[in-house]
Amino acid sequence: MKKIVIVKCNMISNQNLCPGDAKCFIALMRKEGEFEKYKNEDVYIIGIMDCGGCEGNANRVVCSLALLKIQLAALKENPDVVHVGTCIMKFCKRKDDLIAAIKEKAGVEVVEGTHPYAPPTIFGS
Repeated sequence: MKKIVIVKCNMISNQNLCPGDAKCFIALMRKEGEFEKYKNEDVYIIGIMDCGGCEGNANRVVCSLALLKIQLAALKENPDVVHVGTCIMKFCKRKDDLIAAIKEKAGVEVVEGTHPYAPPTIFGS
């Protein structure tokens, strides 16, 4: 069984542009996008956290991951994989720094991306 932590974009989350993190949950349930690699495995999301914000630096996400790891350890859970959200992969100007910091400090596999879904259209098709 794989236990996944997702790092999402703070700005997109705060502006409610991805309500309820629905796309990540649906992609995991359907095993689509970067979750396709788990097609024959049981997988669970055990944490979702944000990147720390645009004005922050890559150290904020590392500190947040460390705090999450402490909280999960108290619950006798440990993440196996950190997924960097599609929101960060598509829209973040600092994604390279964030990903490098996460890969350097996470101590587990880091996957770039989550779901394959495009933003919904408001008008027309």
